[in-house]
Amino acid sequence: MAFTTIAFIEDIQGAAAYTELAAALDQHVTVNGDDLQLPSLNQIVLVAAGICSTSDATARRVRLASPSLRERALFQISPINWTASAGGATDAVPNSPQAIMDMRGSPLVLVPREKLNAQFLATNFAADRQHVIVWLADGPIVPVKGPIFSIRCTGGSPAVAGVWTTTALTFEEDLPAGRYQVVGFRPMSTTMVAARLVFVGGGWRPGAYGCDTYYDLQSDIFRFGNMGVWSEFEDLEPPTVEILANAADAAAVQEYWLDLIQIRKGPSGA
Repeated sequence: MAFTTIAFIEDIQGAAAYTELAAALDQHVTVNGDDLQLPSLNQIVLVAAGICSTSDATARRVRLASPSLRERALFQISPINWTASAGGATDAVPNSPQAIMDMRGSPLVLVPREKLNAQFLATNFAADRQHVIVWLADGPIVPVKGPIFSIRCTGGSPAVAGVWTTTALTFEEDLPAGRYQVVGFRPMSTTMVAARLVFVGGGWRPGAYGCDTYYDLQSDIFRFGNMGVWSEFEDLEPPTVEILANAADAAAVQEYWLDLIQIRKGPSGA
């Protein structure tokens, strides 16, 4: 089982017709403007959308489009995360509690290499940053259980608004020598939208929807084994983080919590 995280995000004003969001530039999937080419992980297990509009009563809809979806019906995202537009001075953020479509047990199956688009319809005063986050997998997600513990980390580099930005993790405590499975993740910073983990050796980039305060109610989907095993790492080769934020969040305001299971004690080959 494997999963990864992709995004569409753009500072844009809505209209009375559906408008496509730009796909976030990405190093592990192919992106061309508004088009994101699906990788071999072609099954959608989670979707989250954040939209700004003038009020919660105005029309605001978000959908995914692809050639295979057009053969049936474009995929409408509901519920969505809503932020009140304030003349271009606001951006969409994950709500608390977070609104996420959960299809882990029965994924939406698309076609590898087809183009995926995110489209929104909303009324906002001026350009606000809107987003759609999609989690892709190779099949249904199987939760895991075990001796899970959590460790707090901080970021090492500031974010760049609206793009995946790499930052190193600084662990609050040293991990004992050994090998660890990541089974959960909580990312937080002032304008956090989402964050994903990049493991040594490359591969898929599993991630989580973001929080902007300690008190935000992150979905428990992303914690304590509910998304299965994200990947593994050696204590001396921890993952880095790619953060997607609405503004240039300083490293000092980035905090992360990793849920881990130690699967080997001691150094490799000991």
